[in-house]
Amino acid sequence: MSNDDMMDAEYEEQKRREMEVQKARQKKIKEKVPGRRITGKARAGDIDAVLDEIRDEWAVVTDPDFNPVDLALQLLDGSSLGKDMDSFRRTKEMLSRAMKGSVDKHYQAFNAALPHHASLLNHLDATQIQIKEARNALHEAKESLGSKRADLVQLWTRNQTVEEMMRILDQIEHLKSVPDALESLILEKRLLQAAALLIRSLKLINKSDMLEIGAVADLRSYLVGQETTLREILVDELHSHLYLKSFWCESRWTVYTPNQQACESISSTDDFEHSISTEQRPLSVSSPISPTARSTRLTKYLDDLAVRPNDPPFDVNDTGFRKSLSGTGSTGYGSLGALSSLASTSNNQPRNPEADSFAYIETLLESLAVLGKLGTGLDIVAQKLPGEIYSLVEATVEEVSERAEYGRRSSVIGMDTASATGGRPADLSLLATPAITSNALGIAGVAVAAALHGSTTGARRAILDAINLRLTALEASTKVLDQDILRDFFWTLYSKFIAVSEGLRVVYEVANRIGSRRDYKDSSGTKPGALFPLEEVWVPIQAEVRTLLSDYITDEEQGAVSGRNPISSISEILREGRFNRDKGKPIFRFADTDTKIATKTLRQHEEELTRVLKDTVPGLVQGSENAVQATLAAVGTDDRLMGTGQHHRLLVHPNAFHVSVLFQPTLAFLDRISDILPSGLEAARASSAVLDEFVLKVYLPQLEDKVSTLFHQTVTSPDAFEPDPASLALSSKPLVKAAVQLMALINSLCAMLRTTPFHRENYSRLILTVIGKFYQRCSDRFSHLVAVHSDTPSTEEDGHIALAAQWAQKPELGPCLTELLKLLTGDPTTAAKAQLCRQETHLENSLLGEGAVSKGDLVVSIRNVSALASLYHSVKWFATQLNALKASPDDPQAPATPHHLEPASALSPSTPYLPTTILFNADEQLKLPLSTAMAMRFQALHMTYVQLAELIIYTIRIDVRCRVIHHLDLALRHGVYRIEREAGEPDPHIIDLNNELGNSDACLTSTLPDVERSFAFEGIGHLMQHLLISNARFIQTANTFGIKKMMRNMLALQQNIKTISDDSTSAQFDRAKRYYSLFLLKPPEMLDMVRNKQEFTFDEYKAILDLQCGVELSRTGGVAQAADRNYNMYLIELHGLELENSADGS
Repeated sequence: MSNDDMMDAEYEEQKRREMEVQKARQKKIKEKVPGRRITGKARAGDIDAVLDEIRDEWAVVTDPDFNPVDLALQLLDGSSLGKDMDSFRRTKEMLSRAMKGSVDKHYQAFNAALPHHASLLNHLDATQIQIKEARNALHEAKESLGSKRADLVQLWTRNQTVEEMMRILDQIEHLKSVPDALESLILEKRLLQAAALLIRSLKLINKSDMLEIGAVADLRSYLVGQETTLREILVDELHSHLYLKSFWCESRWTVYTPNQQACESISSTDDFEHSISTEQRPLSVSSPISPTARSTRLTKYLDDLAVRPNDPPFDVNDTGFRKSLSGTGSTGYGSLGALSSLASTSNNQPRNPEADSFAYIETLLESLAVLGKLGTGLDIVAQKLPGEIYSLVEATVEEVSERAEYGRRSSVIGMDTASATGGRPADLSLLATPAITSNALGIAGVAVAAALHGSTTGARRAILDAINLRLTALEASTKVLDQDILRDFFWTLYSKFIAVSEGLRVVYEVANRIGSRRDYKDSSGTKPGALFPLEEVWVPIQAEVRTLLSDYITDEEQGAVSGRNPISSISEILREGRFNRDKGKPIFRFADTDTKIATKTLRQHEEELTRVLKDTVPGLVQGSENAVQATLAAVGTDDRLMGTGQHHRLLVHPNAFHVSVLFQPTLAFLDRISDILPSGLEAARASSAVLDEFVLKVYLPQLEDKVSTLFHQTVTSPDAFEPDPASLALSSKPLVKAAVQLMALINSLCAMLRTTPFHRENYSRLILTVIGKFYQRCSDRFSHLVAVHSDTPSTEEDGHIALAAQWAQKPELGPCLTELLKLLTGDPTTAAKAQLCRQETHLENSLLGEGAVSKGDLVVSIRNVSALASLYHSVKWFATQLNALKASPDDPQAPATPHHLEPASALSPSTPYLPTTILFNADEQLKLPLSTAMAMRFQALHMTYVQLAELIIYTIRIDVRCRVIHHLDLALRHGVYRIEREAGEPDPHIIDLNNELGNSDACLTSTLPDVERSFAFEGIGHLMQHLLISNARFIQTANTFGIKKMMRNMLALQQNIKTISDDSTSAQFDRAKRYYSLFLLKPPEMLDMVRNKQEFTFDEYKAILDLQCGVELSRTGGVAQAADRNYNMYLIELHGLELENSADGS
């Protein structure tokens, strides 16, 4: 192939590619044509429809290689190969109309496009001209720079000199504005910026070029003096926030609220959380916090502290004075912008930097570090800590004292108002409501827990639970008002101590973080790790707590003289018997003077000093008044620095029983301290040791003595075992006073045990001792009530007890009576009751034998029976309440020690945690946690009460039956049944029996529950019927009128039983009536009846036969004489019938 052919081929290929590119471009243009719709849904007449028709019928005209000549020839060709001219013309007309319509519709847009096009061309022309001018300027500059000039070196040298002079003048001008800026920052409490500004200014003014300028010498002296002043201000501000002197610290502690149970954690407020999220502060890494620690403001602060970089907030070596004055934003903080919260800037919301106390303390420490005085400032804090803590306690004492005085006055006003209006006194006291209400129950010495019983009216409507009972003599071992004052004082003081400890922890963490920085320097030379030894700083607070506890629970009048009151008392001098004074005790102290009078006297001097301070040291203007007051207060307490005593004025008289009030606040405080301090557990355990020692050596012995005295007073009072109608609020029947009072005593001890974390087994042992002693007293009471004293001087009869008490202790009767009582408790059947009653009657007959029940065998009086019933109900109620006190092994109040061997006791070196008091709800059931051995003893004691109750109720039942036996025996032995006319009334002994049964029913109805009352009279009809039949042999003689009298006796007994017992079947006496009806028959007729049916025994038939035949018993023991001559024959026949029946039965 020749070169020409190759060139032609390449030309053709290039032309083909150009055509394809052009087709692709036209296709894109078509797709982007405005208003062009290729959806196939165009309407006729639209340009889209015309274009669609052209594409379908005249596609040849859209071809880029379209040749119009070929189309013209085809249109002129009339053959079948040609094109339709009419169709072409129609299409052309349609296209013309569509284009004309589009132009008419969019002519404004077309018209507006023309000037825009012209403007665009003008802009392009102007741009082209500017580019040409810039190119010419660049050429000229290039030529100018290429030339050399000798005068430029001199100009540069002069410029350097002028710039140096201007820099010095600017620095001098800056230094002149520093005092005003410094005072402004101090007044705004932007102390970190003030410290940075001061240090930068000092470094600037102490440069070598500035030292040669004498005009700034006075300014240099001022700045050096301001360094000391600023350090003092920082230390004072640090003290204000550490010891809660500032107004902004009030949110860190809380005043005591009534019924407070724990130290309230001051959680993060919204402002604090906002400051944490929006104002980042670079602080030190905190000590590890326990995963179970409370989420308090301190823990959140320390957690936030640990995740921020440990960089200094300012680069004090940067003397860019322009930035230090104008850079109130983040640019003035060196390389670290995260510390914007430490110097609240004017660009942000004007927020008081003291609002977040922890962040402000951090600001103060950072400021001291910037000054290089951190070690010195912390040394001052540690030195002043004992005095500040002392002042804090004194302020709290005054605060609580004022509240207590206001509460007393309000109470008096309320009482006066109530007496005038006849209403109830208004409780205006700010202190807690008393825990018990002595008037709620009406039983002497017993109160109802106020939180439990609600209103007095409601308490009397329903049966109260015994867990509500408290013994006022034990609960009020100290006055209720004293307890409230103590709670107010210690809860409030401990809240302040917790806030102080949190502040010290913040100081400790921030100081260690600052000291760990690589470029940290301090003028004191203190090692970075020993800037603030928190363990040593905690010691004064710990000592203050121990002193306060000792002051309020150790009474000098009841023990050895303590060091609380350094002034010798008259009682000590008289007790010692000598007149020489102890030289170690001062006669008086300035701290004992009246602070109000002293303040009033010194007010004028204080105001003058404040004015001078405002004029001379503006930085101390806001805190000067507090500082003066603190100084004046310190003058009166300087003697404590000499070791002569650090004790405070006592709000209440010390008492050993205050320890029960102080347990909960002290342990709650120590529990919080264990979370706050790095070594808090050891410090808290050391502080709680004083409570442990006091409880063991002083409190428990005094408690045992008091409980012993209260027990003795309770059980030995004349009405100790008398039923108290007021106890109906606790039970359906009256209880004896001693039972209610001792139950209240036990409840009080159990409630005290809940709040006592030390030596709990001693409390449990004391409670068991009370339970055991009361059982002995109840047993003695029972023995006294059933004792029978004979009129004879024989000493053998003096210890005799009633026959009912003897039989009640017989093992033969026990199972029968137990089964009957159990049967009555459920749903008994008549047959089962009758069977048990017959069995009991048989056993009693076997025990009585041929003897008789005399009056001396009965319980002395119905009053004693009533006392026995009250004793039974009280013992049973007491046993039920004791059983409710028993803690089950799964009970949360049960001892939490391994295997439950011993309950939680005092602290020991191996104790891993602090002892805790159990918080419980007011309506929560009291429980008595016991060790295994004590639980067995408790169970044994409870069983003795149950057995004693059974013995008492059995004695009551048997005594009622013995009275029936006694009076029926008298009625049959001494009754007259041979009378001349019909008797109009029953036998006198029957009347006496009915009277005694009625009196017994009356006393038992008012003293026993329904089941036990029914038990006392159950089966008495069967017994009477049996006695009337079996004892008929004791009747001397009888006639028809005498038998009618016996029937009248049975009718009287029947009517009485119906009023006493619900068992109507046993009160019919049908069998006894049939038996005595035999007397009305003749002996042969009776023998015929016996021959047909034998209903009674041989002796019983013989007794009737004797009466029929007029057999009179010989009182001398001789042979009985019968009035009927056939008596012997009748008797032989009766024997024969008995033998026949025996043979038939065999």
